[in-house]
Amino acid sequence: MVAVPSFTVLYLPIILLGVFPIWFGPTGLIGSMIGAVIGGLFVENLGFLAWIELVTTLIIYSLNWVLIPQNASDGKVKKNLSLLGVYAFTLFVGTSYILWQFTAVGLFTAEVALVVLLPTFALNYAIEAAICPILIKTVSPKLRIWGVYSGNFWEWRRNRASNYG
Repeated sequence: MVAVPSFTVLYLPIILLGVFPIWFGPTGLIGSMIGAVIGGLFVENLGFLAWIELVTTLIIYSLNWVLIPQNASDGKVKKNLSLLGVYAFTLFVGTSYILWQFTAVGLFTAEVALVVLLPTFALNYAIEAAICPILIKTVSPKLRIWGVYSGNFWEWRRNRASNYG
């Protein structure tokens, strides 16, 4: 049985899923998925069910990468509000998916999943909303200088097209 505290106390992965997409692009997805499997195996003791963590990471990371506003690292209030909206949407979708899968494989009952959904979402969202915009605003300029910053999907695609076109 998955311990609920292990499920709700995974702040670092939630924070990383909020910033890695625009910092590292597709290569960050691979690293995040590897980290999700390791976390599923060793933190949550899911065994072969760690694939659920992998798919959840794929969903949240991909949605964040596509939906995060292009100028999220500028720190403007309007962009920050849309960034927080993206985080709320993607985290809710990811939390719902993982709980649905845990219910489907018998780790949770539907009743337990419904009880856990909103508190887990709210706790992780509060952490993500407080920390990710600050990290993006402070770290992104350095990553740009170092040539590591990828940007959101649309920036990454435009940069690749200009480099190879």
